[in-house]
Amino acid sequence: MRIVVLQPPSPPSMNVKRDLAGGMGVADPSARRRFGHDPDYITMPNLSLLHTAGVLDRDGHSVTFLDAQAEDLDKEPLVERVRRIAPELIVELMNLPSLYGDLEILKTLRERIPGVRTAAVGVPTIPLLEIISKSGAADAIVRGDPELMLPLLVQTLSGQAQDNSFERVGDVLINWNVRHLHDLDALPPIPYHLVPLEKYWYYPFGVGVPYASFFASRGCSYHCYYCPYPMGFGKNIIHRDPVKLVDEIEALYHNRGVRAILFRDQVFTMDRAKTLQLCDEIIRRGLKISWLAETRLDKVDQALIQRMKESGCVRLQFGIESGDPGLFEREGKDDAKGKLEEFLTNFQMVERSGIAAHMFILVGLLGETWATVRNSIGIVRRIKPITLQVAVVTPYPGTGLFDMAKRKGLIKTEDFAQYSGFIPVIRTEKMSSEELLQARHMIIKAHRRTVYWKKKRHHAGLAVRYALDGSLWTRLNRMYQRRPVPSFAIPE
Repeated sequence: MRIVVLQPPSPPSMNVKRDLAGGMGVADPSARRRFGHDPDYITMPNLSLLHTAGVLDRDGHSVTFLDAQAEDLDKEPLVERVRRIAPELIVELMNLPSLYGDLEILKTLRERIPGVRTAAVGVPTIPLLEIISKSGAADAIVRGDPELMLPLLVQTLSGQAQDNSFERVGDVLINWNVRHLHDLDALPPIPYHLVPLEKYWYYPFGVGVPYASFFASRGCSYHCYYCPYPMGFGKNIIHRDPVKLVDEIEALYHNRGVRAILFRDQVFTMDRAKTLQLCDEIIRRGLKISWLAETRLDKVDQALIQRMKESGCVRLQFGIESGDPGLFEREGKDDAKGKLEEFLTNFQMVERSGIAAHMFILVGLLGETWATVRNSIGIVRRIKPITLQVAVVTPYPGTGLFDMAKRKGLIKTEDFAQYSGFIPVIRTEKMSSEELLQARHMIIKAHRRTVYWKKKRHHAGLAVRYALDGSLWTRLNRMYQRRPVPSFAIPE
């Protein structure tokens, strides 16, 4: 079967990072008034979609992986590209803030490509089945891991189904049973030969530094009520064989010039022994790569961090969520009772090791008040993280937060185009959505003032490093060419 696996363009007025928020995606505003993706905004492939293309390719299908974000394709050029391929099946990724635009793209392709059938995949297909099924865009809706379910859908479409995984509901094929992978090593190597690797860039690595994304593990066994990770990747953590993983990295290192790796694990260091084995393999093979990951601060220690640094780790990302001890324990982190000080101590330990430590803070957890916001500001001033992201809590459909907030009447809008991760679409019991946005700006402002001189020293060190590796002028040009963009409006 001729199959197009499509990462769609970002809709007008936004740039979507499709691999984030457990596959729900996050979005930043854009001045662009067409479909596409701003060239000065980072590009990254969705890993589940890439793995899906690899599975279909292994099964003998003629697969085209089309990344309309990396190629900045508007709707009409995209339709023309797909028409020339003449696929029998289009598999398109859905994300939450871009959902309406993603459905528009898929419906247009369905209507204008003769004889084609369409399938919607992605985490939003799990909680938003009704919206997608009634859109007229999809002949099939694949819920759960598409790497697992797409081959079964193709068998059903070909009349060769071995089971009844997919059921026809009206004109749409749907799998009711949401399934997740149990063995990452059963997947074929990621088909980076199908993607425009040279078009991907990620700001911690820099412009012109070829990078690739990988899962060393997948899934999350924690139960943070606001987080879509378990829904998107499963509640059980599964791991790759570190040796096989580094085999893939080494092949890209030698054959495609890849010099940086973005690990997309939900809790990268959950299995300490496997993390050490992975680092040892990178060191043993002499791979001079930079890499970053996200993990929990109670899952790192000095010896582990040192080995990670020796293998090329340049940045680790950690969720503190709230600097208020009560809110941190009750609402912020699962299985973190009494651990706030441990988290903060380990954050500083990572920074002292020479690895950049990035902090995430959430504004708007249930129970948030101005007092808890002030405590978060106090933590920022005390720890002084070089980089900080402050997001407004988003009630992702399918999470406990969405159900609780809806039951309490705290949700302000269900226009999912507003669910970007940075727009207040709910309120708390004591704070309005406007106050949550104000609180976000206060934390950001406090951070900028607190780390001003620390950041100056950090940037001076980076300038020397980038001058030595030859990337300084490219980085400066990109920084100064960034266009001002409008802010998202607070929804009424």
